[in-house]
Amino acid sequence: MADAFTPQIKDHVKQTHLATLQFRRAIKAFDKTKSIDPADFQFILQAARLAPSSNGLEPWNIIVLDEPKLRAEFVSRTGARPEQALDAAKLVAFTCKTAKGIDPDGDYLAHIGTAVHGMDAAAVAAWRQRFRGFLETRIRVWGSADAMYGYTARQAYLALENALTAAAAIQVDTCALEGLDYSQADQVLAEAGLINLELDRFAVGAVFGYRAEDPKRPQERRCFDEVVRFA
Repeated sequence: MADAFTPQIKDHVKQTHLATLQFRRAIKAFDKTKSIDPADFQFILQAARLAPSSNGLEPWNIIVLDEPKLRAEFVSRTGARPEQALDAAKLVAFTCKTAKGIDPDGDYLAHIGTAVHGMDAAAVAAWRQRFRGFLETRIRVWGSADAMYGYTARQAYLALENALTAAAAIQVDTCALEGLDYSQADQVLAEAGLINLELDRFAVGAVFGYRAEDPKRPQERRCFDEVVRFA
């Protein structure tokens, strides 16, 4: 298989991937008459699921808000823009683990260790100890609920990025949803029975669909030499 990956194929992949990233824009208004093919959306969600995560713990969940009343409640109470969050084909909430949810001595780590990584009891016990040391002495977030939220929310953003890039690869438009009332997002999801606030919190939202019109400005970025430094 590696031998089949010729320089010509590699160049094609690089050009295609850069074109994908250049296609992606933060779309502000969606065409509410257009839906996403279920197989295409499944591809996007699979890409999010396959994102990397610190310590392989996948401290996120992905909630697709399809039920109209729930979606409207989320938009109304969080302050999301209706032309994005109601008109887009899909509204997705990415959640992340709280300190209790990802406690080194808790059930979640044991579940990931055994069900995902195939560890035995001794390996899980050793992993618990290593992970606690990582939190306490390496990144120094253990003991602070806010710092732990910051740690797990950053992991959820890795899943978000995978989803946005996968969507752009098949020319599905997107926009990440920040600047919301996060406490209300938590409450809406909890009241719907979708999260337990002791274990999970809202990290970031995203919408997927098709743009109502082309962006009026080109994609703008700083030049390569300003952004990248070799040291």
